[in-house]
Amino acid sequence: MINVADPKVLGSYLLQKNILSDLKNISIKSLGGGVSCEAIMIRSLEKSFVVKQALPKLRVKEDWFSDVTRIVNEKDCLDFYNKVAPEHVPKLLFYDEENYLFGMEAAPESSKMWKELLLAGTIDFDVAHKVAMALADVHNAAAKDKEVLQRFASQKFFVELRIDPYLRTTAIRHPSLEKIVNQEISRLIENKQTLVHGDYSPKNILVNGPQIYILDFEVAHIGDPSFDLAFLTNHFILKAIKNKQWALGYLNLAAYTMETYLNRINFTDVGALEHNTIKTLALLFLARVDGKSSVEYITKNEDKDLIRKISYGMLQNNINNYRDLTNYFLKEINVLP
Repeated sequence: MINVADPKVLGSYLLQKNILSDLKNISIKSLGGGVSCEAIMIRSLEKSFVVKQALPKLRVKEDWFSDVTRIVNEKDCLDFYNKVAPEHVPKLLFYDEENYLFGMEAAPESSKMWKELLLAGTIDFDVAHKVAMALADVHNAAAKDKEVLQRFASQKFFVELRIDPYLRTTAIRHPSLEKIVNQEISRLIENKQTLVHGDYSPKNILVNGPQIYILDFEVAHIGDPSFDLAFLTNHFILKAIKNKQWALGYLNLAAYTMETYLNRINFTDVGALEHNTIKTLALLFLARVDGKSSVEYITKNEDKDLIRKISYGMLQNNINNYRDLTNYFLKEINVLP
């Protein structure tokens, strides 16, 4: 594979492939790419786009490897999202199977990561509405599409990037939860209802005024929709631990997102889905302090212990909807509604 992180190598590659006609007035900037990939922004007088390349070893403290062919999975899922929700995703521009990379349209320079806005206390229900509606539309469409159900049938990357590092690692570190973790894993794998994004997170959603851009589809697979909902809202309740002064806002955002999504879908029982989502959420919440991918902004030991306490409490008290979760959560962190 070429090294896209090297500006000279990438520039030569873009010329060779006729993606750019020259390198005058060109800006090449690394976007970091998170833990699993290289993402490079290219801006020129001709066009602006992002080149994304999968990494074989993820950027975390512990050893964590994944097959780089997941870039094909991501490219195909991006293409499907473009068919269902084209106003909310960038367009695919080119793909290179040999180098495990693709290029896609760049969001405007003024775009901001939703994660950063949330951490700064900007709790925007309009953004949450768009995010929930887009996910519901994709889930509705995929659940009825036999071709999509077949194309994304493999759960290899979901197991490598989510089940093992998040859930199985957490079960090892919390043996008393092994039975319930194994039950959740079985459901998430065996309940093959629709196309699950697998990384539906505020860090993968850019906001530019009224526009949102959904990114990072490498974990896409056919599975249980509760994972996407739990994975998304987990980031809201984690921020309620980080910024307790805005806890009610984050929790209301989680409940609103779930309600908006449930009112939109038409392929499964909404009551059972919300119940299942809460169970998955409790385990993912715990996994962000005791799994392989710990959340970077939860640094205080007392906050980590609080997450452990709330996670166990969610399971033990059989909380099965977001309104009850809000009341329970606020009580545990000593914040009055």
